[in-house]
Amino acid sequence: MDESGGEGFDAFFRASQRRLLAQAFLLTADSAKAQDLTQEAFERAWSRWRTVSALEDPEGWTRKVLHNLCISDWRRTTRHRRTRLDRQPDCFPAPSDDHLMLLSALRSLSADQARAIVLHDGLGYTVPEIAADMSKPEGTVKAWISRGHSRAAQLLSSTQTGEIEGANDGR
Repeated sequence: MDESGGEGFDAFFRASQRRLLAQAFLLTADSAKAQDLTQEAFERAWSRWRTVSALEDPEGWTRKVLHNLCISDWRRTTRHRRTRLDRQPDCFPAPSDDHLMLLSALRSLSADQARAIVLHDGLGYTVPEIAADMSKPEGTVKAWISRGHSRAAQLLSSTQTGEIEGANDGR
């Protein structure tokens, strides 16, 4: 079978599944939700595989889809004021307090800042790779990472002093 067929997709899946799942977990702090969203992103890639496989970076396309799915899920969850953390399956440990504080800090950033930080710090992408992935200039990505780090550090510092209430209002 050629690269546009099932074998090509299988190789793509094996090569990128762990990185994409890690991205989803960093954004959701929920193992089950991360698995579901990653699966949905792969389903979308599979349904368009002839087109996606011809792209210069099929993983980048799938990563963007996954990021958008995570953001949509977060918005839906926030809108309904539900907490997914109470529904963790027994087979996965609950996120640590540090992870929850980091997640809160990431959620207070703009979507672009959060995405750049997750790609850079969480998944080890370089600034040029992030710039290409997000179709933005490297300087913009550097600014997002720098400003995002500063804002997250400020929020994490205020968390330790109990001032996080209302911090999500000041993007």
